[in-house]
Amino acid sequence: MKRVLFLTCALMAAGTAHAQDPKLIGCFQKVHVPAQYDVKKIKIKDAERKYVKRNGRIELIEYAPVFREEKTLLKEAYEVMQEIPCD
Repeated sequence: MKRVLFLTCALMAAGTAHAQDPKLIGCFQKVHVPAQYDVKKIKIKDAERKYVKRNGRIELIEYAPVFREEKTLLKEAYEVMQEIPCD
């Protein structure tokens, strides 16, 4: 009878200690993954060369082409949990 009572008390004490002391499994941090886009460049204006009178001389200037970007959303931004070392 004493032995059964002792085992019952020991098991109850172990059960409460287990419930109060959680076990650390791992450490994590949130990592933001940006949205993904498909980008197309559309030419608005071709490159051009112009003669310009400056400083008493005539200079040939080249202007770069002009583009605009058209974006199409492929994937929304989201967050993932990344495992890190627990210090």
